[in-house]
Amino acid sequence: MVSEPVNPSTRLKLALTFAVLLAIAINWIPEFDRAAQDYLSDTISSNVVVFGVVRTLNGVISVVQSAEVGVGVAGVGLGEIFDPVNDLIERFSGLLLVTLTALGIQQVILLLTTSTIMKIVLSVMALMPLYALWKKPNWRSLVLRLFLVMLLLRYLLSIQVGLIWLFDQLYFDATGEQALSVLEASAQVLQNLRDTLTEIDLRRLIFGSDTPALDSEDMGTRLSTSVVTLIVGMLFKSILIPVGTVWLGYKAAGALILLRRQP
Repeated sequence: MVSEPVNPSTRLKLALTFAVLLAIAINWIPEFDRAAQDYLSDTISSNVVVFGVVRTLNGVISVVQSAEVGVGVAGVGLGEIFDPVNDLIERFSGLLLVTLTALGIQQVILLLTTSTIMKIVLSVMALMPLYALWKKPNWRSLVLRLFLVMLLLRYLLSIQVGLIWLFDQLYFDATGEQALSVLEASAQVLQNLRDTLTEIDLRRLIFGSDTPALDSEDMGTRLSTSVVTLIVGMLFKSILIPVGTVWLGYKAAGALILLRRQP
């Protein structure tokens, strides 16, 4: 037996009406969408900078390794040390291309979900739950669920960008900047080494004669650590957080659609 819909009180109706109107108002506030778009654009730009540094470092290491074959025992040892680092950097550059592509796709989707057409559609759809709430109680449950699904789709990518911002604030801003500075400094050192292949004393190339030496093993370790740090950050920002957000959105939308009102 189908139960009659339970009529909410006037106070609850007014509260739901206010919530829907608030959603419509936020939908048309440009600052929220602009903040998400700007942050995603900044993320893409910073990844492009990292990609440039990584490709430069990869090229310099390759030149140093190939040029040092005839230098002697020291040159062979340096090449052996930087060979695994160079392989890691090459794989990282490939990952960066994937992440840049993923971020570009996200940017396109964000532009679509924040477009004027989407805002108009959401505003029009918001009138349906208001009408059902006050005039058509039999429609109320279905229409409200459909509106919530539409609202979720509208803000899902903005929520994802917010999670990326939170990840940057809590972890990646400091560690990522430090790792990138290590890569930039190492690229400069190796460029100096490439230009003066007969000078294998890295202490003099980097710090001068009055400071402790930074040997090639230490540089290789620091490079590897920095690259792994950046890889972890890129994976979280461009793959794990987006996929996790989409999965949670899918589960939430499915729960709303399949939700049945209890008799």
